[in-house]
Amino acid sequence: STMRASFPPLSRGARTLASEAGRRSYDAVVCGAGIAGVSCAHYLARSGASVLLVDSRPPLSHTSSLSTECYRNFFPGSVPLTAFMQRSVDLLEARAAECDNAFGLNRRGYWFLSASEEGAAQHALALSDPGLASCGGVSHFSDASHGLRYRHDAPTGAAAAAAAGGGGGGGGDGPAAMLFSGREAVQAYVGSLPPFLAADASSLLVASRAGWMSAQQMGMELLSKARDAGAATLIPSSLQGVRTASDGQVEAALLSVPGESEPLEVRTGAVVNAAGPYAGVVDALLRGGGGEGGGGRELPLQNEVHAKAVLRDDLSAVPGDAPMVVWTDPVTLPWSEEEAEALLEIGGFEASLAGSLPGGFHLRPYPGKPHSLLMLWEAIHADVAVPREPPEEAELRGSLFAELTLRALSRAVPALGGYLGEDGSMTANVSVDGGYYSKAPDNLPLIGPAAGGPRGAYMCAGLSGYGIMAANAAGELLAKHVTGAPLPEAYAAGFLPERWESEEYRRGVESGAVGKGFQI
Repeated sequence: STMRASFPPLSRGARTLASEAGRRSYDAVVCGAGIAGVSCAHYLARSGASVLLVDSRPPLSHTSSLSTECYRNFFPGSVPLTAFMQRSVDLLEARAAECDNAFGLNRRGYWFLSASEEGAAQHALALSDPGLASCGGVSHFSDASHGLRYRHDAPTGAAAAAAAGGGGGGGGDGPAAMLFSGREAVQAYVGSLPPFLAADASSLLVASRAGWMSAQQMGMELLSKARDAGAATLIPSSLQGVRTASDGQVEAALLSVPGESEPLEVRTGAVVNAAGPYAGVVDALLRGGGGEGGGGRELPLQNEVHAKAVLRDDLSAVPGDAPMVVWTDPVTLPWSEEEAEALLEIGGFEASLAGSLPGGFHLRPYPGKPHSLLMLWEAIHADVAVPREPPEEAELRGSLFAELTLRALSRAVPALGGYLGEDGSMTANVSVDGGYYSKAPDNLPLIGPAAGGPRGAYMCAGLSGYGIMAANAAGELLAKHVTGAPLPEAYAAGFLPERWESEEYRRGVESGAVGKGFQI
């Protein structure tokens, strides 16, 4: 099969680039210029490899332009993913230091809140989580005497290590998280902000090494530094196939280029699939690339709809200095009896709205003026099926998604109820956009040699809902695979695509015997 796109004719400058790419050989051709592909190109170039980055779209567009722009090293339940994110945050902070923090990396943290005994018990599991223990552990406070207060300007990197007095893990970076149990302990910590949370919040789990940034600017910094190190781009273009030697080793990438009837052949020994939501399509293309070992089992990559709403907070319901706020308790939306009956009569998704819905809805301040809030709730699109080759634009529930998320969040932040009319309709100024999460069923990334493909085919995909925060460590790991550098023992083996060739592993994931990476 081929992956051809419809392009306008190439400009003279672009024709020159295509002609040069056809004459040169590269150590690696990276397919996909989203945040994962850009990071792969960055760390390959940084290691001294010659790189060509190709995509049918402009860099950092499509799904990479629609992210929540957050990061955290808080991934309870998965020791490898925690170590991976710890490394990625190290790299994020190093990249921020190189550019005088041009992409605005902050460390406001994540607040996981609950008002139930069940929620408090779930939060308490973090106290014994081995992954969190490996990067500073969890400090526990059960009364108001702890003397700790939230800081919106918490330092990052070396400054954070100095403030922590050299204690804890992550290079002297303090505890991985803090647990405040009981209303008094919670209120004492959040009291540095104006009151805005539900008064009955009785358990607060704070992920300390977390916050957000301008993901676009971070990606552009990676791309700029990659180009400074010699990386080239050929955009628009797309992978059509590969040519392999008789021993199954990749010899060339075949690229579809606008205005050309024949594919452009670019000599290379490595082709990297970093195609985001289209990684499954590219993987199938590489498996058909010929050579020994071609074929294998189809990777179980899934695409999920990811949506976010931006609300203009004219009521100042949430302080501009607030962190990411996540309400972890299930919620029953406040329908009238008539509304609930009508939903049940409709059936399907609508009927599910009348019952208890999963928690995990979250918000954070959104930079700029007027003051705005970014709101998310993955549960609202959980039932939407996405094909293996997803549509260009994700199917979103639009204003319904925004209204339902706002209704749910008013449980955590009561003042948000001011944006709901007496009849329950939304009166706020809200915009909605979204893209895709591409993930494996174990919610762990796929980084390394592509299983079932020719030798020299690699993958950096399946970054799920953590693509922005994981991109740096993912690109670094992929570059180590391609260049033959030593691999990090803490996580490299667990992310190899070949794990899905094992029937035992597949059954373990399906049965729940294999743990899954944490996702809000």
